[in-house]
Amino acid sequence: MSTEQQVAYGLTEAVTARPSPPTDTSAPLQFTSERLRAWGLKSALALVDQGVFAGAGFLVNLLLARWLAPAAYGAFAVAFGAFLFISGFHVVLLLEPLTVMGAGRHSDNLPAYFRVQLLIHFFLVGGLAIAGFLGGAVVWRVSPDSPLVGAIFGSALMLPLLLLLWLVRRMCYVLQRPSLAVVGTASYLVLITAGLVALHHFGWATPLLAFLLMGAASVVASGILLTRFGFFGGPRTPNDYSWRSALRENWTYGRWLVGSNVLFHLASQSSTFLAASTLGLGAAGILRAMQLPMLAMGHAIVAAGLLVLPSFSYDFGRGQMERLRHKALLASAALGTVALCFAAILWLFAVPVEHVLFGGKYSSYAGLIPLLALIAACQGFSMGYAMAMRASGKTRFDLVANAIAAPVAIVSALLFMRWWGLAGAAVSMVACVGAYTIAVGWIYFASREIDQKRGFSK
Repeated sequence: MSTEQQVAYGLTEAVTARPSPPTDTSAPLQFTSERLRAWGLKSALALVDQGVFAGAGFLVNLLLARWLAPAAYGAFAVAFGAFLFISGFHVVLLLEPLTVMGAGRHSDNLPAYFRVQLLIHFFLVGGLAIAGFLGGAVVWRVSPDSPLVGAIFGSALMLPLLLLLWLVRRMCYVLQRPSLAVVGTASYLVLITAGLVALHHFGWATPLLAFLLMGAASVVASGILLTRFGFFGGPRTPNDYSWRSALRENWTYGRWLVGSNVLFHLASQSSTFLAASTLGLGAAGILRAMQLPMLAMGHAIVAAGLLVLPSFSYDFGRGQMERLRHKALLASAALGTVALCFAAILWLFAVPVEHVLFGGKYSSYAGLIPLLALIAACQGFSMGYAMAMRASGKTRFDLVANAIAAPVAIVSALLFMRWWGLAGAAVSMVACVGAYTIAVGWIYFASREIDQKRGFSK
């Protein structure tokens, strides 16, 4: 499972978590046409927002992979991987608590709650940015001419600004205004596209300036959203929440997810970092570039997961466990088969695909494209089961599955890269996600047997 996709799971809660009004539990839920249209529209807008945001990241990586030298793009890939690692902590300690607690406990005074979360954002991410600067300083002392220096400094400098847009978009979901999130994401995409074209035109495309551009675009898009939902204007509501109490609340919610985040990133990023340290930054750049088609399919699989999760949750809430299991089986089989067919098509047309994306720059490595596409196939075969366990409240499975996948990733990367070089790094990534998929399936069926023995098999 790629890092971007793991982070995207946070959006699932934003789409589905809503404050529950008091209702008469004896009365059936009325699925009127108006209510279904409203839910369908909000879900569609959430998927559009996620797709456009993922598309912006894909565009940045694609254009930089085409324009930069492999070593320079490898430096960007390593720094971007470090950014994604840090963003995982931001998700579990800020975004997910904001979604759940904001909608459930603080819906009566959201403006004050949002202000406190913004303070926590800059406090938390500011400390992580300082740590990034220190890491960049160490790299600069060791190798002052390395392109990694500018990439690390750029990612550390822009870290609070890049993650600001993630936070403000999540506020839009808490406010039940996904259409507003789409406005911000579209603004970000337009600014990123125009900025990248300008950098390339003037010959200024570097990892450092790419991160500066992304940070600036994030600030502008965030400002548009904050202005649109009235954050800066209107009467100032009293602030009943201290940032310390809010931080404790966030930590209580997300502390168990921190371990899962660390293990996940050890599993998903180890090949990139080891490739950079043992084979060179150019190898890390090539490895990242060859993953781009797989990442596109992976985002589609995540979007499908977002679509089926509300249905799974509904079945679980009504105790229709057999129906839920049937849907999980069909979803995993369908998504896995589609992704496997996608990998087969890439295997047949790997060289033309590489020419379309990169203009022949990485033609000698085109065979890695279909190999890495097997990662998306593994994700597809596990997605239905993973969503079924999330809908059932069994979120601990993620920690266990990542605890199994992480050592497989590290050991296989060390061995396979020694034997097969860059191809070994790609095989290691497939083996890691394959181990995760097997673990998810094993946990799912083991928990199913336990539930049946306890009489929860309706």
